[in-house]
Amino acid sequence: MREPEIIGNGPHKVLCIIGTRPEAIKMAPVISAISKCKSLHAHVLMTGQHKEIASNALISFDIHKINWLDIIASSHHLADQASDLLKGINAYIAVHQPQYVLVHGDTTTGFVGALASFYSSVSVGHVEAGLRSGDLYDPFPEEANRRLADQLCHRLFAPTSIAQDNLLREGIAYDKILVTGNTVVDAVRHLAQRIKPARQLDELKNVLGPEKRLALVTTHRRENWGAPMRNTCHAIKRLVAEHEDLQVVLPVHPNPMVKDVVTEVLKNVKRVHLIEPLPYEALIALERDADLILTDSGGLQEEAPEFGTPLLILRKTTERPEALTSGAAKLVGTCEQTILDEANYILKTAGTKVDRKNPFGDGHAAQRIAECLEHHLKSKL
Repeated sequence: MREPEIIGNGPHKVLCIIGTRPEAIKMAPVISAISKCKSLHAHVLMTGQHKEIASNALISFDIHKINWLDIIASSHHLADQASDLLKGINAYIAVHQPQYVLVHGDTTTGFVGALASFYSSVSVGHVEAGLRSGDLYDPFPEEANRRLADQLCHRLFAPTSIAQDNLLREGIAYDKILVTGNTVVDAVRHLAQRIKPARQLDELKNVLGPEKRLALVTTHRRENWGAPMRNTCHAIKRLVAEHEDLQVVLPVHPNPMVKDVVTEVLKNVKRVHLIEPLPYEALIALERDADLILTDSGGLQEEAPEFGTPLLILRKTTERPEALTSGAAKLVGTCEQTILDEANYILKTAGTKVDRKNPFGDGHAAQRIAECLEHHLKSKL
């Protein structure tokens, strides 16, 4: 077995397990911060849930040293995926013997990474711990994944005080929790400084027309498959019909359960641009330059407030209530008429950008996490 790629020069190995693009984006600042600590180095393990787009996201942050989990997925069923990942991650930990493991968020990779670390008696930290929607089945399976991961972890890096309160109510000891801010704010601030306007980017300059206003739409969540997603698409179709100065960009998720519905309803609709998934920098540029965002993504709920872009959440619940209470976003569900009414209200309001402090962090979350790990590993010497 060849030697793993590592980032940094310190003696203590921190294994950062990543599966999806959102995980890669939010863990990238942490990996960079770990690599700058004199006593730590980062070892990045990609499980392949979002293979190409996740690794491309890390490259956006100049992280090129990536190790891949060598497994062949037996199927796309959640139980099979979890079983394959558990066997693979457990074997990887046994071979490479990290002193600490970091997992992120609410994916199958995150939960299984925490479970494998627990089984291997390796301390594991959960970045973005404590998010709760209050409904075990919405979002599915993410709500269960994050609740289970939190029970297994040595340290819980809560992004906000609300997340901390959720953990305390569930009986987690106060001294296991550190409120850090969300690392996505670190990521967005790092990239936004160097990204050109969306219309000047190679990926978008031949897509975006001269229309004055722009709406970004993303939809992919499992609970929205079928009729809810079809309702959303019909609302978009009606929206562009009512606003002749509006264009919509919709990066289409490759999953056939998403792609087939979106294409069926919106293919060849004038001023609706169905495009391939974008590099993270281009997506951030769109978030920054858009007049309106409609999404069922969790990450965009945290990113859009950085730019003051109004955001409508295409879900029944959200585990990020800070976006709602700060006025940065509104929960609208997937009713066609509701989506249309709320989008029309924003588009008919002059000066749509909202100047508010981002409720999710100050851009220094990754540094706090790295310092905590360094202190813990030094104290074990």
